[in-house]
Order: sequence, then C-alpha cells, then structure tokens
Amino acid sequence: MKKSDITQQSLYAALESVAERDKLRLHTPGHKGRLCEVDLTELTDDSFPSDRVSAAEKNTACVYGVKHARFLCGGSSQGVKASVFYADCDAVVDVNSHRSVFDGFLLSGKRHVTAGERGGIYPLTVKQIADAVAPRTKAVVVTTPTYYGYCADADGIADYCKKRGLLFIADSAHGAHFGFGDRLPESVAPHCDICNVSTHKTLSALTQSALLLDNLDDADGKRLYDVTDVMGTTSPSYPLYASIDYAVRKAATAETRAAYDALYAPTEQLKSEFPFLDNDDFTRLVLDCEKLGVRANKLNGALVRRKVYSEKVDEKRIVFILTAENTPADVVAFRTALATSISEIR
Repeated sequence: MKKSDITQQSLYAALESVAERDKLRLHTPGHKGRLCEVDLTELTDDSFPSDRVSAAEKNTACVYGVKHARFLCGGSSQGVKASVFYADCDAVVDVNSHRSVFDGFLLSGKRHVTAGERGGIYPLTVKQIADAVAPRTKAVVVTTPTYYGYCADADGIADYCKKRGLLFIADSAHGAHFGFGDRLPESVAPHCDICNVSTHKTLSALTQSALLLDNLDDADGKRLYDVTDVMGTTSPSYPLYASIDYAVRKAATAETRAAYDALYAPTEQLKSEFPFLDNDDFTRLVLDCEKLGVRANKLNGALVRRKVYSEKVDEKRIVFILTAENTPADVVAFRTALATSISEIR
C-alpha cells in the first residue's frame, strides 16, 4: 500500500461544514438533521457533494495502487454484481462464491462454470481454473481471501488470465485491510482487473460501505461505474461515503501499521495454545473445533455466555476477526474466555 499524501479536507469534515451552514433544511432527508446532522443530500447550489467524493475516491485509488476507486454504500455485493454484469460473458467462478456472484449472472443472463471443492476452505488454484476454462470463457471470478483466511495465487492467476485474454475479477470482500501491516498479505487489487473490498468488514468504516477498485482504462472504467450506478441507489449515504474516506485515511497511517504489529505477538501466542488454522491472514482466527474435540456450536454458546461473539460458526470451525481497532488486551481476554469455555463444555 502507498502512504498517500491525503492533504485535502476529509469528506466528513466537508459534511460538517455543510451541515453547519445548512440552517433551514427544506430538502431530504426527512429527519432534517435531527437523527444525524451530517446525513445530507445533494444541494441545489452544487456546493455539495460537488467534486469532494471524486477527490476522496482518487486518494483511495492511490492508496490501493489501482487506477480507479468507487465508493459503494451497497456493500461489496453491489460491486460484485456490477463486475459480473459489466463482464457480460461466460466465466469460471469459485463454487463457494458469495451469492452476489451468482446474482450477477442471474441479472446478466450469462453462463458460469463452477470450479473448486464445494464446502472447501481454500481459494481456486490456477490449475482448477485452467481445467474449467472453455472456449466461451472470457472471465474468471475468484474469492480471495476466503472466509477462512486463505489467499489465492493472485500473481499466477493474473498471468494465466493475461495469457488467455480473460478478465480477472476478485471478490476480496474480506481483504480490505491487506497491505496495511507488515505481517498482512498484500492486496490483490493491483494484480487483477476488478476487485471488490468491504471496508466495513475489516477496516473502520460503517456497515454497508465498500470499495470497487479497478485497473481498467478510463473508458472501460466509466462503463463499469455506469453499471455500478444501476446496481445501487440514486440516494447514496454520504455518512457511509465519509466513513470509507475515514477508514482508508486511517488504514494508511503509521498508527494502523503499529496497531497490527502490536497484535501479532499475542495472536501468535494464542495460536500456539489452541488449534487455529494455519491460514494466510493472522487476523482471521479460525478455530478447528474438530481437532479440539468439541462441537463448534456448543463452544460458541459457551463463549456467548461470556459475552464473546464470533463472526461465523460452521460444523467444524468458529471464525473470529481481529482488526486494527482491537488491542493486545482483547486477545488476552479472548484467550481467557476461550480456555474457560473449553473447560466448561468438556
């Protein structure tokens, strides 16, 4: 990631400035600022949002090392559907893809072939993609990282797609934080044609906020964003947009890098004591309950009784997510709750 020199006023600061002068609100939203003062709409004097959102998007593109970035308030689902619809072609997709991938094909009317192991925890490999590619195939949709913290060979897939003339689309919803810490994987965004990341999942942004990143030329980038507009709302939430700008600015700081560094040692100590998966993202803690010899849902229930809440539970595993907003003390507290919960149910 680039430590971008983000010098212009933040999007949130711009919202505050407009809210302060907007004394008599005879426009939407209906709460007139009483629910949230900075929840604003486009103003008829063109003073907001004007070019403030596009400037923030350009900064974000610079930070992620891509050509274009688009703020989304419909989650990565909006971006994924737009990406598939934009591709407008038959494609190879991971059998374990998020439903938004399949929704995109439903909307576009194009065909897809699935590859990979159903229910698996690993991303598609170059070989699996190559085995599934047919003469009509023009795109590949890869989920990386997976929900379980495993990353695809982005360089290898990018090289393969380039040689075959395939569009490389990445659903990297759970990889928005990649590249912002020395112990974290690099972002896949610079390696693919189109990449979706959820800033609300692993960065400090509000729920539903996401980014659509691409390395297309300007004309194709505009076509992609035209489709994105169709998939989204005509009344975007500027507080959500401001939270994306805030999250990216914060992620690109030395403080965030230091926060991840501080989490690494206690997290590795935790992993040495319990059977967590040896995945690629140290902040994605996936507890192997089968190896532990306990039922995942039963252990999760014991943790909930101690007010510890996980991200996901399946038949064999429990997924927990750390971000730069967590502290080493959180890891220690989690370790204590986990040890006590295991002892309780055994």
